[in-house]
Amino acid sequence: MTGVPMPDADGVVPPEVEAKEKMDRARACIRAGEVEEAIPLCDEVYRRFTLSKVPALQVQVARALGHRGVAIAEKGMFNEALVHFDEVERRFWSPRRPELWEGVAWGMLYRARVLLEMDQEDMSRNWLERMLSRFKAFAQRPDLRIPVEMARTVVVATHNQGLRFEEALSQSEALLKEYDGNTEPFLVEQTAVSMLGRAIALQGLGHVDEALEAFDEIDVRYCEDTDPRMRALVSTALMGRALVLLREELLPEALGAIDAILEHAGPNPGRRLMEPVNFAKFHREVVERELQVERERAARRPKPR
Repeated sequence: MTGVPMPDADGVVPPEVEAKEKMDRARACIRAGEVEEAIPLCDEVYRRFTLSKVPALQVQVARALGHRGVAIAEKGMFNEALVHFDEVERRFWSPRRPELWEGVAWGMLYRARVLLEMDQEDMSRNWLERMLSRFKAFAQRPDLRIPVEMARTVVVATHNQGLRFEEALSQSEALLKEYDGNTEPFLVEQTAVSMLGRAIALQGLGHVDEALEAFDEIDVRYCEDTDPRMRALVSTALMGRALVLLREELLPEALGAIDAILEHAGPNPGRRLMEPVNFAKFHREVVERELQVERERAARRPKPR
């Protein structure tokens, strides 16, 4: 696979093939955190094909709106992103147009994830339920399988964010029974996401030892994965482990977990790793100061005779 659209017998690349290639590339850019590169690709497809009546091109226009919404949301433009998802729903959803469902499903998934970023987890969960109600029965369709499966793991995230940890634990463990052990790259990622949801739920329930073990397992399994999203998942797991240790006031262990975040990110962390890196830099200074105070107190204590 070269990523270059293939021409037909006359040497002409069909527009629907060209548009799909650009949208696949835009999604890859978004996964890598390279949102500035994704936006022009989306703009071009939208500008050129927005008036098309060809279903294959309408799907790509819907994807362009969805991908662009995600890209600008990563820049903090949440309300503008929601406008993009509104347009996907308004223009392309119809129960009688299954050839357009792919673009609509992605738009609904993206909306739910942005709403979760906006701390509107109830609205996020409502959109996920609507999406699954529409499309779950068709999840074996190749164009719907990935967004539907991703929606199931985002539901776990909404439960965790809404402090419904029992539900998050139950659903993440059910997903792991389906996914764990599968070597397909997409399902490997879904396994990691489900493991992270389970670890956060255990942390929320106060199961300290189990939560630490769950966060550790993510690091052990996936620390060498080079995919940007998997690297971000590992960083989030390392941050979760550090948070548990900080709350338990296990400062030397917490310092080791904080250092692991910075080591994993490397000298030039990408956009997706900046939250754990900033967390680590701030808390490293705090923990080092507290450890220094403890050492000074210990030095001033009278020594037993």
